[in-house]
Parts: sequence; structure tokens; C-alpha cells
Amino acid sequence: MLKWPDIFTVPNPDMVSDGSVDPMGMQLIWTYFGQLIFKNKLTTVSTDVRNYSINLLHHYVIHRFFSERFEEVKRAQARFSSYKEVYDVKGGMIIFLEDLLVYALMDQKGPVNTFGILGSHNAEERILKSRGDFSQIQIHAERTRGVLVRQIQLGVNGRYKGPFLNMGLMTKNLEYDPKEFQTVELLFKSWPEGERLVEMLLDCISDLLKNDNKYYPLVSLDTYKNRDSLWSMFAACFGQFKPNEKWRNFWLEKLGITSGAAKAIFDEIDQLELNSDAVSLVIASAYRRTQEENDKELLRSILDLEPFLSRCVHAFLLLSDPGIKRVSDVKEDLDQLVSNVSLENVLPLAERNGRLQLLTSCVKDQLSNGVEFGVAILNYHKKVMEERGGIPWVEIEQGELKHHISQGERQSTEAVVLGGYWYNRYYLDAVRSIQRGLKQEE
Repeated sequence: MLKWPDIFTVPNPDMVSDGSVDPMGMQLIWTYFGQLIFKNKLTTVSTDVRNYSINLLHHYVIHRFFSERFEEVKRAQARFSSYKEVYDVKGGMIIFLEDLLVYALMDQKGPVNTFGILGSHNAEERILKSRGDFSQIQIHAERTRGVLVRQIQLGVNGRYKGPFLNMGLMTKNLEYDPKEFQTVELLFKSWPEGERLVEMLLDCISDLLKNDNKYYPLVSLDTYKNRDSLWSMFAACFGQFKPNEKWRNFWLEKLGITSGAAKAIFDEIDQLELNSDAVSLVIASAYRRTQEENDKELLRSILDLEPFLSRCVHAFLLLSDPGIKRVSDVKEDLDQLVSNVSLENVLPLAERNGRLQLLTSCVKDQLSNGVEFGVAILNYHKKVMEERGGIPWVEIEQGELKHHISQGERQSTEAVVLGGYWYNRYYLDAVRSIQRGLKQEE
């Protein structure tokens, strides 16, 4: 039985559309159309080239260990009761490698850039609490443990697992593609420090599996802190990660941004540096740049869809303001939101997405009047929250608005109607982060 749910590959109504952060359930809509372009090779939580590379290092080390030292794996399975299944062994190795890396980098916080290192806060707290006695800090090489709560899901492996699956590097059971890892081997050979770190970690795992704990390997951090060359090698590789040309080309190809609509967006992403609200401009520029009809259609779908979605989100945010007592209190804004709205190009898209179908069915006959549109938005919101077993943020009782949860931040109505502001960003922040990481000089 598969024990490792892949929670970041495709949108799940119970996970990505939490009412506390997405009361309108929009993430199930925009992620669907965004991933038609990016094909689940990046997500809202997998945005860092360094973390992509750290994850690749860890899986490459495990792949090498199983290929070259499998007798040690078999002995570990016989020794440790928690290592009966192969994926339990690999899971324990993942936790060990992730914890070792975060402790090593946080112990060198001065010269090392620790921003974005997953688990850094907890690791730093434990280092400070130990007051230099690293024998007090233990690493549990077991898949349910780790410096983070639920680390196997929320650490580097968990957050980047979905993209790795869709890149074809491995399966959900952590079975590695031999041909892909031949390419990865050449990649590490182009990076002497990385190749040296791999060899050091292979030896660390060999030592780890000699541990005499009954259930799984359990070691204290001072075992590795005393290996100064290991600490310095972690810092050399990932303290200030600067991908060389082969690594940059590898990630461009694996992330699918060397062609099609994804490449067009990547080439236009600099507009976000000048204006963080320029999501619509980036998509429009990418649409004009793209020649292939299928790619243009993907971008056109977003250009048709998002102005409608943003008006719906904005209507909800207006009404969820505790200072608003009746829907009619924001009639002027709601009338602006329904002005010049056409669902002609949106309705065909709704046939491909159930949540969008629910939204359009709720509002399509209420677009001639702002107040009626506002009521329809609240009815839709209530249905979304009922699906989750939650309560609505705001609802109508006897003609008045009853607020249960305070509103989120909102733009001005003019920015949404006239300024082209989009509430949903279609992974553009992830693309910008990837671009920044790949731009670094060797």
C-alpha cells in the first residue's frame, strides 16, 4: 500500500482550497488552467532553484546508495524494525539528509544565505538551545520524524515531489528512472563540489546504517559537526547556490520552460520586476509573442477567464467587510463589476472545470444588476463552504449581512475594472523566483 501521499502534484479540494485562505475556492480554477501551461512541474510551494537542486542531490545520493551499496540496505532492513519496506528505508534516508543539511547550514548562518531553507527556524532554535553541545540534537532517520512536523510532506522532498514526478525523475514509491539519473550523474560530474558532497553523504549513510538502535537509526549531530570538511562542503554547495550553465540548462528543460507558452511567460517575466501587479501584462505579452496556436489558446483562456474571476473575488471581498451591512451598501462598486462583463468565452471553459461550472451557474443570470450579482456571489460562496463542511465568511440573514470571518485585503474597484488587476497570479511568482535563481552567475 502506498504510504506517501503526493499532496502537491494536483489540486485537492480538501488541501489547496482551505476556506481560511481561499474562501471563494478559486484555487481549484486558476491552478487547473495554469497547470495546462506548466504541467505540474512547478507549484506555489516549489519556487526555489536551490531547493530543487537540494532535492535532486538527496535523491541522487539515495539512488547511488541503492545501486552501489545494496548489501548495506539489506542488512539495515534486517536490523531496524521500521525499515521493512524499501520506501521506509528511503524515507528515513530523506529525513536524515534533509535534517543534516539544514543543521549544517544554520550552524554557519553568517556566511551562508539561509533564506528559503526549509526547517531553518526549528533547526536554529535547537542549535541555540544546545549552546554548542550538539550531542543534545538528535537526527531520527525515520520517515515520520524530522526537524519539521510532517517533514516527509512539508520538507524539501514533500514540496518538490510533485514536480519531480512530472519531470519523470521518479515514481510516488521513490523508484528512480535509470536513464534520467544517468543524466543527473553527468550533471554532478560538471560540479566538483557537488560530486564531492555526494561521496561524503554516501559514506555518512553507510555509517548511519551501522547504528545499534532497534527501530531505526538515531544519531546525534555532534557525530557530523566534528567533520569540518562536511560542514564546509554544505556551505560551498548550497550556502550561496550558483548554478553553472549545465545546471541552468537542466532545470530550464526539466521545468518545461524552453518552449511553448511556458517559455513565452518566462521570457516576459521581467515585467513583474518593474510592476508586481503586472500579471495580466505578462500573460498578454506572452500571448502576442507565442506563434503556436495551441499555446496561444492556453494563454487566451487565462486572458478570457481571469478578469471574470477577479471581479467575482472582488465582489466577495467588498461584501465580507464587517462595515458593510447590506449588499446594496456597495451597489455602486457592484454595478461597476458587472459592467461590460461577457461570459461568452468563459462558459466553454466551465465545461472543463467543475468549480468554474458551479461559479458560472450561480452568476450567469445575475450580471445585469450589481446587487443581484453580489447576492449570487454569496450564494456561491456558501455552497463552496458547505462542500468543505465549513461556515461561510459572510451570509445574508433577513436582508442584512452577517459576518463570521473578517475580510482579506482587496484592491480598489477601479483597479480591478479599469486597471487590469488580477487576484490570481497563475504561478508567475514561482516563474519569477526560478528565473532569479537561474540568472546567478557561475
